[in-house]
Amino acid sequence: MIIQKHLKFLLLSTLLLFQTSLLVHAQSITRIWGTVEDADTGEPLPFVNISFAGTTLGTVSSSEGKFYIETENATSNLKASFIGYEPQIIAITVGESHRLTFKLKETSMELEDVVVEGTKLRYRNKGNPAVALMKKVIEHREENRTENLDFLEYDKYEKVEFDFNNITEKFRQKKIMKNFQLVFDYVDTSEVNGKTYLPIFIRETSSKVYYRKSPQKEIEYRKGQKMTGFHDYLNNQGISMLIDKMYQEVDIYDNNINVLTQKFVSPISGLAPVTYKYYIADTLDIDGEKLYKLAFQPRNENNLAFVGNLFITTDSAYAVRKVSMRISHKINLNYVNDLFIDQEFEKTEAGSYIIKVDKISIDFDIPGKLDMYGKRTVSFKDRVYNQPREDSIYADLQNIIEEPDVRKKDDQFWEEARHMELSKSEKGVYEMVEEVKELPAFKRMMDILFLVAVGYKDFGPISVGPVNTFYSWNNVEGFRARIGGQTNNNFSEKFQIKAYGAYGFKDEEWKYSTEFLYFRNKNPLDAFKLTYQDEIRNPGEELMFVQEDNFLLSFKRGVNNKQIYNKKIQFEYMKELKNGISYTVGIKKLDMRPGGILSFAPGVRNIDDEFDFISKEERDAQVLKTSEVNLTLRIAPNEQYYEGIQFRVPIYNKYPIFTFKYDKGFENVFDSPYSYDKFSLGIFKRTYVPPFGYFDTEVEGNKIWGQVPYALLNVPRANQTYSYQIRSYNLMNFLEFTSDRFVSLQYAHYFNGYILNKIPVIKKLKWRSIITFKGLIGDVSDLNNPDLHPDILPGYPVDPDGNPVTSALDHYLETSIGIGNIFKIFRVDLVKRWTQLDQPGIASGYNIRGRFKIEF
Repeated sequence: MIIQKHLKFLLLSTLLLFQTSLLVHAQSITRIWGTVEDADTGEPLPFVNISFAGTTLGTVSSSEGKFYIETENATSNLKASFIGYEPQIIAITVGESHRLTFKLKETSMELEDVVVEGTKLRYRNKGNPAVALMKKVIEHREENRTENLDFLEYDKYEKVEFDFNNITEKFRQKKIMKNFQLVFDYVDTSEVNGKTYLPIFIRETSSKVYYRKSPQKEIEYRKGQKMTGFHDYLNNQGISMLIDKMYQEVDIYDNNINVLTQKFVSPISGLAPVTYKYYIADTLDIDGEKLYKLAFQPRNENNLAFVGNLFITTDSAYAVRKVSMRISHKINLNYVNDLFIDQEFEKTEAGSYIIKVDKISIDFDIPGKLDMYGKRTVSFKDRVYNQPREDSIYADLQNIIEEPDVRKKDDQFWEEARHMELSKSEKGVYEMVEEVKELPAFKRMMDILFLVAVGYKDFGPISVGPVNTFYSWNNVEGFRARIGGQTNNNFSEKFQIKAYGAYGFKDEEWKYSTEFLYFRNKNPLDAFKLTYQDEIRNPGEELMFVQEDNFLLSFKRGVNNKQIYNKKIQFEYMKELKNGISYTVGIKKLDMRPGGILSFAPGVRNIDDEFDFISKEERDAQVLKTSEVNLTLRIAPNEQYYEGIQFRVPIYNKYPIFTFKYDKGFENVFDSPYSYDKFSLGIFKRTYVPPFGYFDTEVEGNKIWGQVPYALLNVPRANQTYSYQIRSYNLMNFLEFTSDRFVSLQYAHYFNGYILNKIPVIKKLKWRSIITFKGLIGDVSDLNNPDLHPDILPGYPVDPDGNPVTSALDHYLETSIGIGNIFKIFRVDLVKRWTQLDQPGIASGYNIRGRFKIEF
């Protein structure tokens, strides 16, 4: 690095002594950048193949016609080729930097794979030799892929790194960086493009991988994982899982390729000939093997597809020996400037092809002046072919098994596990992070960010929050004030206490909650929980990752006058197994009191107006008591999560998720008069259908046996806020319907811009269309119909005119059309309710809902 920074000085002072050695060093790297233009119009040409003549080394021009190449294996001629244009070759000097402009002339020759119409060339598949070749590749892909081996095992080393690029002197002098000057001691200069960069994150993983063809199973045993992190603020394991999701294994032989949580159509997918344009760019002789160079680009630049080159064997195998591809700059993908994938394959003894080089690089679009660059490199070693192993190696349902001490390996382990030596800057990032974490300025900054993002402020062993619940209001409680907090790891890693107190100034009642958690072996997925809570809630309101008394949720449509006071004592044991199965068992005692216009006394309570709320004395006299045992079983094979300090978000995969719940109510236990059984089963599945995006499907069924009041029946998930809630019925009121048996279907299709990308002007906004369908059908049996048992069961609440505002479920249907990715963070839906429009409190069948969401 120092030699390169002062190369001019060394050349002048030691020219005679080191002339030869300097010449050799200068020739080690060749850098070329520039543009490709139409020779007649001067317009930039996108997706042009740029390569060193006679090699597989090269790139493809961007949508703006720009390109950049750096390599240690350059030849003296650089070639630009593009369908419908005459190729152009420019001589370069190996080992030097060049800025070039290719000016391609439109060919006057009629090619076999194009049809001339006037002065324009129209691409077509019929009669195109490149498409014929690609169809042969598709026909033979199952024979050529690694999965054709009976057994395979190997050592795998993976390195993922994120850097800040373009660290300028101006940035160093910014006021915000005043107290962080030590980080600049770790700034390095790229040997490739001369730009400064600062490594900020690195993760290394060492694994042993086993593959078996029949029954098919690939399992990775992770022996070690080392990464930088800020575990006091972020969950390192959750970050690691998020990176695994972002940088999933790229298999060119799959129909769909996972990149950044999105699905791209592979250039050798069965759908590839209708997704891509192909043409044979060249034939090459590499190390005595003849290869076709097949260039490809998407038919629609806005679709989730790639631009690049495939190098195909010319023998009867039609195998991929190398692929080099990037994304189109016009695709609907957030926070990414560019993405490159490079893979090379080698032939095995069995005739199939196995990956030899696996690299993916991403240039992230981060708001501000800095760029962030991420790269993943995978190395393979000590491969063993077709060696059977005992079945126990493949027995676990999970695809990734971590050793108990996977994150506690010492330096000697890593010296032996690495397949490549870390650079000076890569080694320094571990040290830098530890130094930064000790800076008072960093701690203050992270406290502020943590408070804004999560809502908690640490005071030693106690975290106070969440701040967005300190103030809220609703029709029953009026103004509500709350203060709460929880212990953190500074208190204990095995125990956690959560508590809060709240007061409603209209109902003049205190609410409070205390929760004790004990983590077995410090494992948050293996825990006991004891809860004591006295709180008010909206029946049917079910929020994900949000507190019910969040300040923003105080804004509600209609009248929110049906609430229930719950006093709960519950003991639970939660356990998550490694094979994707988790369960929770518990016992619960619940006392329920009516709030607002509700009444639990037999018969119907007449009211004078919609705010004729029940008195505290009546509430205390109308208590419903229940005693239950509960079981929840969840089966989600190979599920991973992003785990934060306060929540965990599932990262969906190709497997369905099954959720089974059973609640048993006991009569004459803790004064409960009710005996009942509740059973429910839910199935969720995310399905990707590139290039048409993906869809989520959820089916749920529920049944209750036994006679219970309406407050203990099933209450559909309703929503009276102005935000769009994914699993709720967004135009249904709280406690509008009840049932003791129902079946529901929810379907949401996310097109990822497939439709809107085809509309002129609109496609520049990169919006994404969504359609949803939510249907619900069920009823209340005669046993639980309050109209048939007025002396036993409380009647449904009514409005001042005597019309029921709660009724037995018949059927409900709701659909919506939404536009997402507005400013990359916002979604707006037009929601249509199709049924029961004459229900009290239903002003319109149409409404607008919004939602914030950040995604790639």
